[in-house]
Parts: sequence; structure tokens; C-alpha cells
Amino acid sequence: MDLRILDKSPHVASLLVRLYDSHKLYGLLEEGKPQARQGLAHAVAELFETELSVREEEVLSDVLIGLMRKAELELRYALSVKLSAMDTVPLRLVLHLANDEIKVASPLLEASEVLSDMDLIYIVKSQGPEYWQAIAKRHSLGDDLINVLADTNDVGTAVNLSENERVTLTEHAVNVLGELAKSNEEVAGPLLQRAELPVELARAIHEHVAGEMREYIDVHFQDAAPIEIDMVVEQVIHEQAPDYTGMKFLPSRKVINQVAEDKRRGFIDMDLMVHTLQKGDIPRFIAQFSAYTGISLGKVHDFIMQSCPKGLAIACKAYKMQKTDFSRVYLLTHRARSSMSHINQSDMMKMMDYFDGIKTDIAEKIVSRTVRRQT
Repeated sequence: MDLRILDKSPHVASLLVRLYDSHKLYGLLEEGKPQARQGLAHAVAELFETELSVREEEVLSDVLIGLMRKAELELRYALSVKLSAMDTVPLRLVLHLANDEIKVASPLLEASEVLSDMDLIYIVKSQGPEYWQAIAKRHSLGDDLINVLADTNDVGTAVNLSENERVTLTEHAVNVLGELAKSNEEVAGPLLQRAELPVELARAIHEHVAGEMREYIDVHFQDAAPIEIDMVVEQVIHEQAPDYTGMKFLPSRKVINQVAEDKRRGFIDMDLMVHTLQKGDIPRFIAQFSAYTGISLGKVHDFIMQSCPKGLAIACKAYKMQKTDFSRVYLLTHRARSSMSHINQSDMMKMMDYFDGIKTDIAEKIVSRTVRRQT
């Protein structure tokens, strides 16, 4: 290597002498002392804080790349951390380190402003998931790079992109990540918090997740959720007056009047309604539940008669019925829905899970809407 190019750069030459001091260099490689690594990394950084010509940069890059090929992992990592915050480092040196082992490459992939989007796209195409995941954490990502990262369909990369609040996801990326989110709740969690996520995609994700994730959608996408609950309600709630023909458990006028008097006197509550069911009096329960909630007799009857009484679950949740009480209501109204004497345990467990998944404030909103539609 011809170093005469540095004859007119005494400061650079002196720094190179420090780098090539065999005592320091080989002592560093053999002993692996952290303070020695930091000293050498600082010396390299100092080189690039000096104003250099293009030719000087090329020579220094050759020197340092040669050094890195012999250096231990921890030294390369220390240098990568040091250079990741600098924008005056030659691209060739940064690319060399950015394609090193992932521990060495990560600081530069995540932070170096020397790397352009095209450089990073090349790295995505030529390296594996750990490199993609590091790039996805960058403060700045162009649209093409975001799309390339999304198209890897790597869960870790999708999570990092979704969690990266400093970038704006493209429509393409949101759709790709949305598909991943349907089968990976670790992707769904951060993606659901993105402002770019359209309501329609939230609906689609809602159908594939459960528990707390579904509750999150119910709260934060209230215009769209609860999706399944809204569909159920639309099936059992109609604008027109209900047709009471053929409603075998509809209460008589006498029972309706008795219940109305009980309500006026403040006697009706959840305990009373469960007690009514325990006596097998489903028509009176319907009258009581209608008086208590304001939901029409016909709609309450429909709720109970559904093979999967989700409307009843929503109404019970809206009035803060405990799960144990709802399970009793479900069991005690079974004979109204089925001619079978036994209860399918799998169906019951699904119903209990559904009840658990309903957010109380959303249920209240739906019941309130139901009552308003009746007037």
C-alpha cells in the first residue's frame, strides 16, 4: 500500500502510526482488554473527524478493512458502535462492517446515516432475518425499503416495523403486516396501535385474535367493533316492531302487568331473575329481563331462542352480570332452545369465552342503541 499520499497530511499519518503500532495492535488482539478496544475505536473515529480527501479516505478504508479482518469480534463491535453515530465514515468501511456478524453489523444497520436505502435494500436481499430486524428499527426508512422489509414476511421484522413509531408505514406494508397479524398476536399487538391501520383491516384481525387483543380492538376501533357482536346484534335487532306470532315463551298480559308493578317498586334485579329461571318460569324471566333492560319482549325472546344466544350474552354483560350468573342463565334457558336434555359442554365453553370477550362499555353502547331503535 502506497502511503505517500499522506505525506501532506501529518495529522492523519500520525494517527495511522498509532493504528499500526504493533505493540498496541497485537497486545489488543491477544489480551482483549476493553479499555484497549475503546482506545483503538476512538483513534479510528478521530481519523474520520479530520477533513480528508477522497484518496485519503480510500487509503484509510483499505487500512481499516485490513485491520478488521484480523481483529476480534469485540473490537469490531466497539468500532461499529463508535462509527454508527458518524456521517463522515467512508461507505466502503461501513458496508464492510454492516455485512459482518450481526452483533457487529447491528449498530450500523440501526443508526448509520452513511447507509442509503439502496444500500440497505441490498443488505436485506443478501442477508438473513437478524439483519432485516435491525434495519427495521431505523429512525428513517423510505417507502421502498419499508415495502422490501414487509415482503420478507418475517415475524421479527414485522414486529420491529410495527413498533417503529418514527416511520410511516406504506399501504402495502400495512396490508402485508395485517395478514401476518392474523396468525401472530405478537405482530397484531403493535400493529393495532398504528395510526395507519384502516378500520377494515382491524375488522379482519379481530376475527383471528382473542382475549385481551380482541378487547383492545373493541376499545380503540369502536366505530368498527365489536365486529362479531355487531353482526350478532344486527341479526336479532330490527327496526320494525317484532312479530310475536309463534313465540311460545312470550309472557301473558297478567305476568307483564305483575312484573311492571315489581319494577315500579324496585324489586327486579339480577338475583330475582336468576331465581325465576331456577323455578323454570321462562316467560316471567323474559318479562323481568325486558322490564329491567328496556329491551322489548320480542327481542328478549329472540335472544333466548338463538341456538347460540350471543344477544343474551351482550345484554347480560351490559348490565354487569357476573360470569357465574350468566352461566346459570345459559343453563336454565337451555330447554327453551333445544329439545335435547343434555347440554353440549363444548358449546357452553365457547359461549362462556364469548361472554368473557365482551367489553362492558361496548355492550352498554349496543343495548342503548337497541332500546333507542325501539322508540
